[in-house]
Amino acid sequence: MKKILILFILVSALSGCSLKSNDDDQKIKIVVSFYVLEYLTQRIGGEFVSITNLLPTAGEPHDYEPSTKDMVTLSKANHIFILGNQFEPWFDDVSKTIYHKRQEVLVVSQGIPTIVNSTTNQIDPHVWTSLRNNVVMLNTIKNELIRIDPDHKIEYEANYQAAKAEFETLDQEFIEVLKNRVRDEFVVNHAAFGYLAKDYGLNMIPIMGIEPDAQPNASMMAKIIDIVKQYDIPYILYEDDADTEVADTIAAETGALTGVLRPGESLNVKQIANGDDFLSIMRQNLQWLKKALT
Repeated sequence: MKKILILFILVSALSGCSLKSNDDDQKIKIVVSFYVLEYLTQRIGGEFVSITNLLPTAGEPHDYEPSTKDMVTLSKANHIFILGNQFEPWFDDVSKTIYHKRQEVLVVSQGIPTIVNSTTNQIDPHVWTSLRNNVVMLNTIKNELIRIDPDHKIEYEANYQAAKAEFETLDQEFIEVLKNRVRDEFVVNHAAFGYLAKDYGLNMIPIMGIEPDAQPNASMMAKIIDIVKQYDIPYILYEDDADTEVADTIAAETGALTGVLRPGESLNVKQIANGDDFLSIMRQNLQWLKKALT
């Protein structure tokens, strides 16, 4: 991080670049920390915002550290949206360096109750895997944009109502589909779906912890294999681009199949080409949960 800060000072001193362009000088320029915040902000802000997402395509937010270019972008930003809940630990390291008197930071997850691991006391930051939490965050973003740009309050309110309706419709689809489940337990490689599980009374069984690169020990592996056999769990679910070795091992030991469950924290090249967005990914997640729970 020290190297980044040194390079940042040099580059920012020499750089004349700005977040503004001739085409969108009138738009509110917002820098966000990852894809979900980009999606939610765009849904509310529409044509009145210009959003810079720091996380690259198919990026892993748990591993993200700001580049020198990112530091320049952050230092020029008047409006920065972060999730909070310790999801962006790098921000604490750079916030004093990038700060200027016109800069404002919105913690989008403010007011959302968090899940805390009773053993490790670690906060689960993945609040966006709950459709209901996303409605809360949409409202937080709407209120912030109205504060910044009251002239377009009517448009922001309308965009909020439209987005809220889509999230609530999908939430109802989850309720209808999952009410016919034959089990509550589902196994995932990464403990990213606790808030989704809480919404629908499910029991998430993670192979790894909140950090996706954590590895289970032998006793944990044996316990998960026993659970899969006990509840006759048909699918071991993992994320795109994840290391599937452990999931494949459990599947081989139990006769289960493997499938995909995506947190939606970033889009890969294939998803972008397919026109996917956060809601379409969550709808795909519903289909995989249907397979895993029935």
